[in-house]
Amino acid sequence: MGFGYAARMPSAFVHQILNHYTSPQALDPGFLVLDNSSNERPDWYEYWPIRKYLINEPLDEAAFYGFLSPKFKLKTNLGADAVLKAARAADPSVDVILFSPSIHNSAYHWNVFDHGESEHPGLKAVAAEFFARIGQATDLDAMVSDSRNTVNSNFFLARPRFWHEWLALNEALYAIAGAPADALGEKLRARVAYRGRRDVQMKIFIMERTTTWILARDRRFHAIARDPFAAAARIYKLPLAVVCDALKIAYATQGRGQYKDLFCMVRGLRTVFNPQVRLGGFLRFRKVRPYLRILAAYWSSGE
Repeated sequence: MGFGYAARMPSAFVHQILNHYTSPQALDPGFLVLDNSSNERPDWYEYWPIRKYLINEPLDEAAFYGFLSPKFKLKTNLGADAVLKAARAADPSVDVILFSPSIHNSAYHWNVFDHGESEHPGLKAVAAEFFARIGQATDLDAMVSDSRNTVNSNFFLARPRFWHEWLALNEALYAIAGAPADALGEKLRARVAYRGRRDVQMKIFIMERTTTWILARDRRFHAIARDPFAAAARIYKLPLAVVCDALKIAYATQGRGQYKDLFCMVRGLRTVFNPQVRLGGFLRFRKVRPYLRILAAYWSSGE
């Protein structure tokens, strides 16, 4: 019985991207290496090596594939063993496994495009124009993203049928962004603020939201998320973020307007509520501190 089960377990080809600024020794030896050290297209960041792989390599339709950044362990506290274990344990119906940690900043927004707009003004309008251009017009005010579909930094594994969809969508973005006479292409190439600089083009911040866009709209794909609220810091932000996420899930599954109205109210309280939780933890209030410690433990426990 054990041998038969092992034979049915899905294969997983999980790569860690070797960038020009990363030494090979910094990568997790449990992952495969996707070499981007030549940095051929710095304007496309990690999309470039992922694109080349998906276009040029044959894929096993039953297997999971992943392309993770060198900072994956730092941002998730997960090594290759945990990632591969999750892939082996996945039900055959699962198409995508999400590993994005600490999504509290996204949880406070109705969707990842609202969140992107708060960080990079103009993103939402450019994204809407892109989706309309490719015949997939999307009301980005109505779309809901939550912990079941939110992805940060390409931290996910997927089977080829999802990667095919992902690549087709991003190849459309790639083509428009590369057209010098296209007005939308010019908007996609615009440099936006990021970590105190303006050297990243708008296309990157739209591209990294395409996984969530697909999962939020296409019920053909079954995704599961692993510890979306595991966090190493700012634990005081998690309680209200989890409530916001639960309200979004309730609205997405039941459609009751009260859930959206309450979400809007609750998210507006975060500038008041979060400092109180932080203070309660600092002062060791018995109705606060123990629960913050439990939430903090998810970072290392993997529960």
